[in-house]
Formats: sequence, structure tokens, C-alpha cells
Amino acid sequence: MSNSIPNKKHRLFALDLARLMAMLMMMQGHTIDALVQPQLMHLDEFPWNVWQFMRGLTAPIFLIVSGTVHVFAMKRNELGAMSEETRKRRMNWAWIILLCGYMLVFPANRLIDLPFVQPDALAMFFQVNILQLTACTLMAIVWLSTHTYSVRTLGIRSGIIALSIFALAPIVHSIHWFEFLPGFFASFLSAERGSLFPLFPTSGFMFLGVAFGSFLYLQTEEQRAIFMRKYIILLGFILFILGAGIYQSTYTIALIMEYLNPGSMILRTGIIIMFIGLCFYMGKLLRPFEDRLVFFSSKSLHIYIIHLLLLYGTPWFPSIGRIFSHEASLEVGALTALLIVIITPGLLLLDQYLRSTLFYAHVTIKYTLLAMLAYALIV
Repeated sequence: MSNSIPNKKHRLFALDLARLMAMLMMMQGHTIDALVQPQLMHLDEFPWNVWQFMRGLTAPIFLIVSGTVHVFAMKRNELGAMSEETRKRRMNWAWIILLCGYMLVFPANRLIDLPFVQPDALAMFFQVNILQLTACTLMAIVWLSTHTYSVRTLGIRSGIIALSIFALAPIVHSIHWFEFLPGFFASFLSAERGSLFPLFPTSGFMFLGVAFGSFLYLQTEEQRAIFMRKYIILLGFILFILGAGIYQSTYTIALIMEYLNPGSMILRTGIIIMFIGLCFYMGKLLRPFEDRLVFFSSKSLHIYIIHLLLLYGTPWFPSIGRIFSHEASLEVGALTALLIVIITPGLLLLDQYLRSTLFYAHVTIKYTLLAMLAYALIV
């Protein structure tokens, strides 16, 4: 990078690489899980148990990296809080993510059909997935950033919030929220009706990312380089051991399920920190491809949506994931996963090419997609 770039603006390639690898793991995981016959995947046996555990890391990796990047990309006002310009941009982005999350699972063919949607379909619509979780957590982080007047304070408060979310998760999930909250709100707090990513404990990873990003931001470029080279893997290993100890003691005492165990969250965080450390060393080998890989990493939302459309289609037009659900062999599932991993970034490159070569292509693409969505909802 050029020396003319301010020190704090340096992008950490290791974070982009970690997020991109999480996206690749997510695409192949979704495809194989959707297509391959369940009896061919023995999730309690090696190597499928490792595959299943790694699948569970993709969302936390994405959330931790997103929280870390938030700190580096945030512009601050004269008081040290998030600037109004950044606040508006982040909130707009959060609303877009939330809208995308619900439109991907829209329960009716047209808006006029919504009053006639069956309760089961409506419950599926309310289920909280990674997009809804990311959007709501980002809104909370934006609020915290606008009311915190130094990066150090932001990091400390985010760390406390993250650990509190992890610690409170078993208590929150012991409450039957659907008994006294509307289904839309209860789905953010409970997994009883299928929410894959309720706020507790998953949002804690993004707050933890903000804390980690604040720690890195406060260091000089040289200090960050030394930390990434010498200490990040050690830090991850310490968190892994600490989390394993907490998990074992807590599980023995309270028999808390693995997903909600605070020790499990810290254990996962340790693995992710070590993973980011490995990406730092991998980044040195992949430096010639940095610009292209950073481009793909910055398009993580697009990758998520495109691969889901390729795999499942839309609420109006199904694709292979729904048509041939759990019917494929391992070979067919692996080949399909490879194709989706190739086609998804290929479509992003095509979009970039069209935007750079055709006059007003970006406006045309945007409003064409909006017109198609409006037509599907109304007609």
C-alpha cells in the first residue's frame, strides 16, 4: 500500500481473506446440505462432524470480521463519535440488509395475498436468519458508536456487551417468548420456531468484532503487524483453552446445550482468531491477487444473496435446492457446490464489467431489478 494513505486507513487483508473464505465455506455448505441425501452424511462421524463444525463457524467469522471492519471504516466527528454521514450510510445499509432477508423468504406471491397466508408460512417468514441478525445488530452498533466518544471506550463497551450476550443466552432461551410477544419480535429472541440466528448469543460475535477492531485500531501499523505476526494465534489459542474450560465446567453444572453455552462461544472465538492469524500468513502468498480478493470480500452480501438465488430460487420461481431437495449423491452435490462457488463470483465480475463499460449500467441494473420485484409483488 502507498505510504500516502493515513495509518488508520490501512485495510487488513487478513480480515478480507477470512471473510471471503467464510463465504466459500458457506456456499459449499448450503449446497451440499440442501442437495445431498441425508443418509449419506454421517454428521456424528469423521469427517462429517468436522464439516458440520466448520459450517457453524462461517456466520461467527463473518460477524466478527464485519464488526472489526466497522471500526476501521467509521468516520468520526469532532467529538470522536460516529459522524452523521457514516451513521446515515450504515443505517441505510442495515435497512437494505433487513429487507433482503425478508424478501428472500416472502410468504406470498403478491402483496394482496398476505392476509391469506397460513400461520405455518408466516412463522417461516418470521424466522431470523443471518441477514436479519446482521441488520439488527448493525443498528445497535451504530447507536452505540454515535453515543461513544472514543475508540477505546467503544471497544470496552462492545466487549462487555458481547460477553453479557454470551452469558445471558441460556437465560434468554429458557423463556417462552412466543407466549407474550408477537411472533415477529419473539423470533429474534427464541429458536423455538426455527430461527437459526437469534440475537442471543449470535449477535455477541459482531460486538466482539467491534472490540477486537478497536484494539487493532488503537495500535500503530507497526504494532499491528507485530501482533498479527507473533501474538494473534497465541491469543486465539488462549481463548480456545479458556472457552473449553468454561464449557466443560458449565455443562457439568447446568447441562446447558452446546449452542447456548458461553464457553462454546469463547471457544469458537478462539478458533476464529487463530483462523484470522492463519489468513495473515496466507495473505502474504496471495498478495498479487489482493485487489481482486478484496473486491469479492467487500461484496459478501451480494455473494450471499446470489448463491441463495442460484440454489433455492425466489419465492416465485424455485431452483435446484427446492426442486431436488436431498435427492443428490455426494458426487453430484460436490459438483453443484463447485459450480455455485464459480458462478457466484463470476456474476459479480460480469456486473462489474457492465458497470464499467456501459453508460448508466449501474442505474439500469438497479431499477430493472426493482421493477421485476415490484411486478412480482403486485401482478
